[in-house]
Amino acid sequence: MDSGRGLVLDRIDIDAAARRIAGAVRETPLAPFPCPDARIELRLKLECLQETGAFKARGAWNQVSQLTAAEREKGVVTVSSGNHGNALAWAARRAGVKATIVMPADAYPNKVRSCRDHGAEVVLAPSREEADAECAARVAAGAVLVHPFDAERTIEGQGTVGLEIARAWPAVDVVVVPVGGGGLISGCAIALRRALGEHVTILGVEPEGAPKMSRGLQAGEPVRLREITTKVQGLCPPAAGKLGVAICGRFVERVLTLADEEILAAQGRLVREGGWTVEPAGAAAAALVIGGRLPAHLLEGKTREKPLLVAAVVSGGNPDPAQLASVRGR
Repeated sequence: MDSGRGLVLDRIDIDAAARRIAGAVRETPLAPFPCPDARIELRLKLECLQETGAFKARGAWNQVSQLTAAEREKGVVTVSSGNHGNALAWAARRAGVKATIVMPADAYPNKVRSCRDHGAEVVLAPSREEADAECAARVAAGAVLVHPFDAERTIEGQGTVGLEIARAWPAVDVVVVPVGGGGLISGCAIALRRALGEHVTILGVEPEGAPKMSRGLQAGEPVRLREITTKVQGLCPPAAGKLGVAICGRFVERVLTLADEEILAAQGRLVREGGWTVEPAGAAAAALVIGGRLPAHLLEGKTREKPLLVAAVVSGGNPDPAQLASVRGR
């Protein structure tokens, strides 16, 4: 990482973010979950139980709570397929700030409705590209951008997930994190590395149909995907963030890809066996573990008596109701 990026890393203070968001968001459970491989002890960080149903509340409140008086007057804006928009709408209402959420037209209707229920103005755009353009126009007109992943304050807030894992389970060997734009894994990676050192291995998971972080890490900079084929909403921005690529390149061992079918199968297990409401994106990290897709070298020498200790982040619990009903009915 070059010196400029190093300075950015130095500014990301996850301990301060944890103090800032305390009382606004929840410290979610790290719950045991059975793994088919007896050599693995698996625990799930249940951000599906978070305020607004996703980890995004952490970054949104860390952002909104630090707005200046002038910024509060201008209002905030973002582009989101759902969870970040919902979290920003919640945080803005809590702070008494006007929020505008620009969403692609294919966003889950329940997520659109939730943003509006929190008092935000929702603008639907025909495509993600047009949503980005609309958001940029509103920023140019004076609104304050609260980026869903490529911003220091967002990464700070999301990193409190990793901080809580480190404090609750300092012996953890591997932490697996779902990857959309990279804000969650970046923050978690910084927090875990600072708290636990080199002992912990950090892995990311993204859909095969949206390998933006994988491509970005290969190139050493964000790569905009020409085509996105995954149906797993929440993990499919067109490119990973610049900060995320830099941070993951330094602290994350590997970002792996899974087929949608593998992610959906894991969602089914979490819903039916765990009894939690989990959206497809929220099951991606667990899918890597319970689907037997962890890198083989991590399991070398591990036994039932001395298992690999793995935490997987369940990032969100806001599925489309019809999709959830089909999962429960299988």
